[in-house]
Amino acid sequence: MRAHAIAVCLALAVVSRPAASAEQPPAPASAADERLVLTTNGSTLTGGSGGGGGSVTWLRNIDSGAVIGAGAEYQQIATEHWTTGVLTGSLALGQGNKTHLYAEVHEGAGDIGMHAFHYSLAAAGVLGTLTPRLSVQLEERRIDIDTSHGNLPKLGLSFQATPQLLASASYAYSVGGNLDAKLSTVRLDYSGKSLSGMAGVVWGPAAPAVFDLIGQVVRPGPSLKEGFVGIGKPVGRIGWLLVGDYQDVAGTKRTSITLACTVHLHAAGQPR
Repeated sequence: MRAHAIAVCLALAVVSRPAASAEQPPAPASAADERLVLTTNGSTLTGGSGGGGGSVTWLRNIDSGAVIGAGAEYQQIATEHWTTGVLTGSLALGQGNKTHLYAEVHEGAGDIGMHAFHYSLAAAGVLGTLTPRLSVQLEERRIDIDTSHGNLPKLGLSFQATPQLLASASYAYSVGGNLDAKLSTVRLDYSGKSLSGMAGVVWGPAAPAVFDLIGQVVRPGPSLKEGFVGIGKPVGRIGWLLVGDYQDVAGTKRTSITLACTVHLHAAGQPR
């Protein structure tokens, strides 16, 4: 189970998390406020085991174009678990906030039963508006988890089909290290006044291959097949998001449910 669980751990790291809405451009900073994002999740894993976890993140805009955040997260899969601290930030540039720079860092440690391991993930990217409907995303992600490491650059495109419907696609290809990840993502996001939704699929190799002493492949890197769907609804100053996610990593299947709650603490122009 160790090899399968660490492969799932890597898949979670290299795939943009559905609940984080990483594939679509962030909301304009002028619409942001101070808020607290709480998530909890539970999952089942092939073999009768499972896991769960949660996170807490504080976000605040420091001016009309910059947002900072800090938090912590914990995740457990079978007998493996890890805890990380998280720092995030984004900056809107240009008239009309047509370009966004963003970055995130996850640093922590975990245990896979046989030994402890270091967990490090850092990402930085830029989102630019090409036309009123078309946006492009360039991202670089550095991953160091247990004995796996490498860079994962990504190119993404987003098309605003209607004022409420956003379609996006991206491709990530690992460079250097031993990740051997080649991931394609297709996603749809709907944003209405009282209801929002999203759905998408991800596929491709997501973890390192195993080599022998002379460099021949003993076991190819496991491929990921993933599908997710979510629905969100604001209730007063609280936004709720429920996401269902299914992953198949080389026959190891993980089904999870995540509930995210965004509490708007101090909206712009309101007294503290």
